[in-house]
Amino acid sequence: MDESFIPGPDGTERDAWHRPLFVVGVDGSDSGRAALCQAAEEGTRAGARILCVHVRCQPSVGEMAALVAPGAALASRDCRDLLEMQAWLDCVQILDPLDCPWEFQVVMGRPDKSLRGVMMARHGDALFVGQSPRTGWWARLFHRCPARRLARAQEYSVHLAITP
Repeated sequence: MDESFIPGPDGTERDAWHRPLFVVGVDGSDSGRAALCQAAEEGTRAGARILCVHVRCQPSVGEMAALVAPGAALASRDCRDLLEMQAWLDCVQILDPLDCPWEFQVVMGRPDKSLRGVMMARHGDALFVGQSPRTGWWARLFHRCPARRLARAQEYSVHLAITP
């Protein structure tokens, strides 16, 4: 039997493009790595394809105001490039040894809206996102967590990987 075919739940064979698609939000952080590890573990068991999505956030008003300083725009772009490179490197280090099919995609926008858009456009089966714990009252009050927004939408299966 060709290894590009795996049996489906009804016993029929499915090719590589008919495998489940797991979408993972990666950002180079500990919570992104936790989501990637969880997706890799479940993806190898399910024979799924993994789509790693890195969202480049658009600069906020405060960041835009700070960009008038000489060299600030260059430093901001370099920082964003380093985060993207770290996210891609995490994918390579975690997914390549498992020998599962994966892709890396970069999109612009708000993380929750961008991940939702990719999930809907690619007809993903499950979304994996990391969530950092917010311990203080102020942090819980003012931080608008993309993972919580995605989980509350209940449009598709969302798996939250919580980092300690």
